[in-house]
Amino acid sequence: MDARLLLFGPFAVVGEGAPPAVRGAIPQAILARLALAGGPMSADALIGDLWQTPTDAVLSSLRAHISRLRARGWGDVLHGGRDGYALALAPERVDVLEYERLIAGAVPGERAEVLAAADALWRGAPLAWAGEFPFTAGVVRRLEAARRAARIELATLRMHAGDPVGVVEALAEQAASAPDDEDVVALLATALARSGRTSDAIAALDAFARAADADHARGLDELRQSIVRQDPVVLGIAPAGAEPTVERAGIPIPLTRFVGRSRELESVRRGRADSRLVTLTGAAGVGKTRLAVEVARRAGHSEDEAQWLVDLAAVVEPDDVVPALAEVTGAAEPTVDAVVQIIAGRRGLLILDNAEHVLGAVAAVCSALLERCAGLNVIVTSRESMRMAGERVLVIEPLLGGQVDEAVDLFLQRATDSSGVVEWDDAQRASVRALCARLDGLPLAIELAASRLDVLTLAELADSLARPGAVSTAGRHDSIESAIAWSVRLTSADETRMLSQLAAFAGTFTLEMVAGICDAGDADAREIAVSLARKSLISTVSGARERRFRMLESVRHYVRATLPLDDEAAWSRRHAAWLAGYAERLAPRLRTAQAKATRGAIAAARPDLDAAIAWAIDAGERAIAVRLVGALAWYWHERGAGADTISLIERALALPGDPLPDAEANALRAATFIASAGLEAGEVRRYVARLGEAAARAADPLHPMLAGAMRAHVASSVGDEDTVDEALRTAADHREQVGDAARWAVADYLLVRGDALRQLGRPAQALDALGECYRLATEAGDAWALRGACYVTGRTLISVRRPADALPVLRTGAISSLEIEDAAGALAAVDVFAAALVQLDRPTRAAELFGAVDALGERYTPHHGGSGGTLTADARERARQALTAEQWQAAVEAGRRRDLRWVMSNLHPAP
Repeated sequence: MDARLLLFGPFAVVGEGAPPAVRGAIPQAILARLALAGGPMSADALIGDLWQTPTDAVLSSLRAHISRLRARGWGDVLHGGRDGYALALAPERVDVLEYERLIAGAVPGERAEVLAAADALWRGAPLAWAGEFPFTAGVVRRLEAARRAARIELATLRMHAGDPVGVVEALAEQAASAPDDEDVVALLATALARSGRTSDAIAALDAFARAADADHARGLDELRQSIVRQDPVVLGIAPAGAEPTVERAGIPIPLTRFVGRSRELESVRRGRADSRLVTLTGAAGVGKTRLAVEVARRAGHSEDEAQWLVDLAAVVEPDDVVPALAEVTGAAEPTVDAVVQIIAGRRGLLILDNAEHVLGAVAAVCSALLERCAGLNVIVTSRESMRMAGERVLVIEPLLGGQVDEAVDLFLQRATDSSGVVEWDDAQRASVRALCARLDGLPLAIELAASRLDVLTLAELADSLARPGAVSTAGRHDSIESAIAWSVRLTSADETRMLSQLAAFAGTFTLEMVAGICDAGDADAREIAVSLARKSLISTVSGARERRFRMLESVRHYVRATLPLDDEAAWSRRHAAWLAGYAERLAPRLRTAQAKATRGAIAAARPDLDAAIAWAIDAGERAIAVRLVGALAWYWHERGAGADTISLIERALALPGDPLPDAEANALRAATFIASAGLEAGEVRRYVARLGEAAARAADPLHPMLAGAMRAHVASSVGDEDTVDEALRTAADHREQVGDAARWAVADYLLVRGDALRQLGRPAQALDALGECYRLATEAGDAWALRGACYVTGRTLISVRRPADALPVLRTGAISSLEIEDAAGALAAVDVFAAALVQLDRPTRAAELFGAVDALGERYTPHHGGSGGTLTADARERARQALTAEQWQAAVEAGRRRDLRWVMSNLHPAP
């Protein structure tokens, strides 16, 4: 096929032999997506890129569209098979692909001509007709970014070629569509000035200043002043006929291309605009020096007339800082005065690299130079800041999280340099992503690892990185290990001792944990930890709800290998004991509106909580182990680990040691509740009996109160009225002794009491208890008890044929469940809500909700919250009988396609 596929502007197929016009957005999008793929796409991938919310019939729809396209002239190039679908059009026959090929492949001497040819292909916005399809947004962003860069480059080439009028013509449209684009406006204003249109140039800059934020507006102030004063360089009439170059001393020419870090580059640029002193801090190997060098090399003469970089790594004593600076700047004497004579009177950038070990001397030099050299900017790279007035501190983070793609790109760039491989498939990229994560996203470690692909495969490299010292060679910046060793040697005795303790944490940690667990002697543990963060030996965790810190694995490995704990057993005991108290403080919040934040806090501390439990059980620390498992049982149960939770509780209780009546009762109550949700009746009765025995020994009356309620609930399930009445009387007696501080326990007692009375067939008494539970839970902010009261109340009302009264109660229960992110509990309430609709003769809506509950239940997998049991099973059967088989199936299938938001918004009795 000789036709060309046009994706710029309206969709079109042109040329000799072109098939008939393609009608319909979906067929056009199929062709566009396959053309852009450049190879086979699986049906699933194609569906995901074309349909926002695929239905069950979407695969059939896709196949039908493909079949029609093949029948209408596309059969020769539209292929399908086990490898997926593909469109066999050469890239030069797809205008978008041809555009990208042109701007990427031109040789320097032909660059301007080729970029102009590429720009001519842009006959309209790409894929403007296909905005509804998921794949288009990323493609459009990529093309728009590429066009911006290509147009700026073309304009710059034309400017250097002495064609400012051509630049104005090329950039007028770009400036109009992006009036806040600083680079475009700067180029346009310069071209206007060089074309003799000074007033238009100033007007363009003033319009930008009005539209842009203050930082960006200041960035073009100097250009405006240069145009006003008719600066010969800006006007292109400098004697040499070209813009002067920046004088550089000590600024290296990188051997490799700079990858990523666009956000950091912009932060440093803004930092220079806001402050004359910028300090880049971060861990060893994070790329501070390379970033500073890139900032310098991207700066033109309009920013810096001269630049100097002083590497302080080789400086041993603070007194050697000024002599090193004098040597790089060419000062006649090793004094600050002599350096000032070189620097003063010029716009300049001074980079003081690797300053952490001589910070005091560096701070003094910076203060003296900035005070006496008005045009000077200073960038310092260090593991910690100098904490000077006016210092702008920028923390350079590893390439993790949202920047992991940059880490992958960096690895592949360096791997290509070392191995010669230029193409990497998806599986290789996935392996590289895992390697970058293992290397903590540290650019230095990533580059060192990638350089080994000249002799290793990816799999071999991954295996070698699993061994200590795999990326270590020699020299401070030749390896992560030596860079870390350098940092550690600069710590004080207190800091070194603290490092060994922080390395013992299994996961991230807070300053509260540091203060409660680590032994700092007479010093403040928090202050020492903060000092280590300033030295970049520990890092802050971005995105955490509370301020947390972590030690990079590379640092942890080094510290554990070289700085063993003074008394590991003592540290481990403090660690486990503090975490037991922490878990006990957090556990009650899981029932409240703070549940989401509390789960997050427990999840963040989970590695250390797990380590604490393992240590306590292995060390035979019964008290700590029982406290921990009792406090965390509900959290684990929510995560679906009921059986493992009971096993841990049993292991802790089996440890030898003194009796712990209250802690044992707390742990056994959790085990009993979990057992009642999943174990057979005899096992549940055994747990209830053990709970009763422990509660009888406990000092806190809430334990026998709750134990009595659980005993009554088990007895009610088999209709044992005498045991139910006796157990509830005992529980009620203990309730009188429970104080206001344990209102959650009273709410639990009332909830279990109400459900026991419901099972026993005493609905009026059940509703009284449940109503009191609801009131108390509302007053206490106990969302868990509130949703439970609503659920059991709804079931009770249905049992007495009051479905209309049950609906609003169940709706409240579902909403309350979602407030504590208990989707399983919400679905349990919806299941019973649907049963109430059946009683109200609304079988179609009920069937739709039943279908939604089934489908969403597969996703959320209820682990607690009760089941509708025979109540909802009977209701489903009645709804099925009230509808034809087709009606039932259609309603259930419609429900299975619904999401949780739809379900919650449709909890009403409408048909």
